[in-house]
Amino acid sequence: MTTNPSRAVLHAVRAASLSAADAVAWFAPGTPPGRQVIGYALSARSATWLRVGPAGAVETGTTAGDVLAEAYEMLLFDGERELRWLRTPDGRGPAIAVGEKLADLPDGEPVTAEPPPRQGDTHSRLLAGAARTHDVPGWTTLGSERYAAAHVPVTATDGEALVIDTVEYLVHDEHGNVDVADTRTVGLRAIPAAEVRVTTAVIAPSSERTAA
Repeated sequence: MTTNPSRAVLHAVRAASLSAADAVAWFAPGTPPGRQVIGYALSARSATWLRVGPAGAVETGTTAGDVLAEAYEMLLFDGERELRWLRTPDGRGPAIAVGEKLADLPDGEPVTAEPPPRQGDTHSRLLAGAARTHDVPGWTTLGSERYAAAHVPVTATDGEALVIDTVEYLVHDEHGNVDVADTRTVGLRAIPAAEVRVTTAVIAPSSERTAA
């Protein structure tokens, strides 16, 4: 793993004290054409996936209460940028927007790390459960025997799997050591179940092991 000086860097800006709804309003207007803002909010009762509509309205796959009013943490993304918000005891909190193009980020205090981390590898992580048809177009229910059902803002067909795509950002020190300094969420998509690969470690029987 090495850093490439030609790779894009990760920029960041900060808004000091916003409610969750204010953070959405701060971030959403800069969504690139053809993209949509999706993500999730965490509360004491649940983790809820959400989508921000063109007019700024927050949509969920259920009719549960005000997801933003109950949230203590929120992450949104549109493929080019990511919003991170964390609630403080007064009900407001800092909001950070990150992306590779500083001009596309909302107005805020520049807080880009120094040195700025550079783009590394992209990874896909599997969400637990299998996709099932949702009553609302553009949404999918993700369910399994082990976990509660989740309503996710992506279109999928029955039996498909869902993955989250993320990109790493790297820094290196004077000795050439490389560390992952940050990770940005860039996508949520459906894939055929046949593409899911399961890797199981093979452990040799004790009779075949040798003492160190």
